[in-house]
Amino acid sequence: MPISEYSKLSKQISDNNKQLSILEKDNKELKRIIKNLERKINLVLDKIQEFEIVFDAAELIEDQIEKQEKEKYNTEWNPYDDEDFEPEDYENYDDDDDDVITGY
Repeated sequence: MPISEYSKLSKQISDNNKQLSILEKDNKELKRIIKNLERKINLVLDKIQEFEIVFDAAELIEDQIEKQEKEKYNTEWNPYDDEDFEPEDYENYDDDDDDVITGY
C-alpha cells in the first residue's frame, strides 16, 4: 500500500474517532435528560397517588353525607315514632258494621 492510502486511512480513522467522541457526548447528554425526565415522571406519579388517596377519602365522606341525608329525610312513616299517634286509641277499635253504608 502506498503512503497516501495510509494517510487517507489514518485520516478516516481520526475522523471516525472524532465522530465517536461526539456521539458519546450526545449519548451522555441524552442519558442525563432521560434520567431527569424519569425523576420528574416519578414525582408526578407520586402526586397522582396522593390525589387518589384524597379522592377516595372524599368519596367516602360524600357517601357518608348522602347516607345521613337519606336517614334524615326518610319518608317512611312509623306510627310508633309519631308523637301524635296514641296506640291506645286504636287498640280497642271495634269493627262496627254501623259505619258501613249498605242498601243502595
